[in-house]
Amino acid sequence: MTKSRRKTGLMLLIALIVAIWLAVMVWISMQPARTEGSLGIDDQTNDGAAALTSVLSDHGIAVHPAQSITQLRSELQRHPDATVLFHDKYQAMATASYERLSELAELVPADQRVFAGVTATQQLDLIDGVYETRTVDFIDNLAADQSCRLPSAQEAGSVGAIRQGVVINDDAHGCFAIVDESTGQTDPAYAFAKSPQGSIIFADWRMLSNAGLYDNGTATLALWSLGQSDTVIWFQPDFQFDPDTDGKLSPVQLPDWARMGIVWAVIVTGIWLFYRGRRTGPVIVEPLPAEVPAAETTVGRGRMYAKTHQRYHALATLQQASLDRLARLLRLGAQASSDAILNETAMQLNASRTELQQLYTPPTGKLSTQQLVAWANQLQDLEHQVRDRVSAPTKESS
Repeated sequence: MTKSRRKTGLMLLIALIVAIWLAVMVWISMQPARTEGSLGIDDQTNDGAAALTSVLSDHGIAVHPAQSITQLRSELQRHPDATVLFHDKYQAMATASYERLSELAELVPADQRVFAGVTATQQLDLIDGVYETRTVDFIDNLAADQSCRLPSAQEAGSVGAIRQGVVINDDAHGCFAIVDESTGQTDPAYAFAKSPQGSIIFADWRMLSNAGLYDNGTATLALWSLGQSDTVIWFQPDFQFDPDTDGKLSPVQLPDWARMGIVWAVIVTGIWLFYRGRRTGPVIVEPLPAEVPAAETTVGRGRMYAKTHQRYHALATLQQASLDRLARLLRLGAQASSDAILNETAMQLNASRTELQQLYTPPTGKLSTQQLVAWANQLQDLEHQVRDRVSAPTKESS
């Protein structure tokens, strides 16, 4: 492998490494956020969920975030039995279209859904047996009554930090009932419930936050509800969940595969343009903007020929330069033809005209570097012979 090829290979390798690094950075940047806002997986503030995810991790349950249908579908393909926690962190599901919610309902089986807070849209399209979500006064401690038929709630005993409850029908089961007699409402609202199809509802998402997790038996209730499988998908859809179909999509609203495809297309195109932009082929002779010594231009041209492996161009240049020098030595003039130069050279050296013609004829086969050097040496030896012949004194002159 020649030096130029090694240099080109090294440059392409560096470009490939940079491209892979950029792709990894872009991939990381497109991953779901884990630390911002309510119930952030790694968020250690009061509204975060780092405590709950830590408890799940201690029990061997992995938590994977998802913020779009694409990410949720990808996670479910890898973990089809995973429990999916729904938390409408950005109010994306509250304003989502019916088609998108129907797609979501088909994607996640009802018995794998756990809701951290329930919006009106979720009640209509994703949960059966829930009438409404009711806001109540803050309750610090709420015990499970005797009518509670959910084993997880019975095991927890009591929960705290309650600000909301759900009103359910007779087919659903609820625990931790809240009755606000001041409003005259007789139907109780439940802090924890289970739909007829098996979906689990935490009426107030703050029950799963760092501030509310360790109040009473909330941690037990959360672990029981989310520990149904070895994987939990933490689904908090963002504005990409239901993009505006009436206008043009912005780049951030494109699917993940489309954004990554655009990035890779730019990277690959850049590498291809870099490769094609390297100087190849014959050297273009142009007038220089300044006077440069002939030796420098000759050395520079030789290096370019060597770099581009243009041995035939190099040999042709050497042959023409040799003929020019022979014409000067033999005083034939600058306009002398190559045939006249070779005829006079053969006569002066008493050599074969055919052999000289072969020396100045371009080769027909492959020309190696060694053959080029040997050919150049033969041309140089011929010039030395002519110089010695024309400079030697004759008998008349002596």
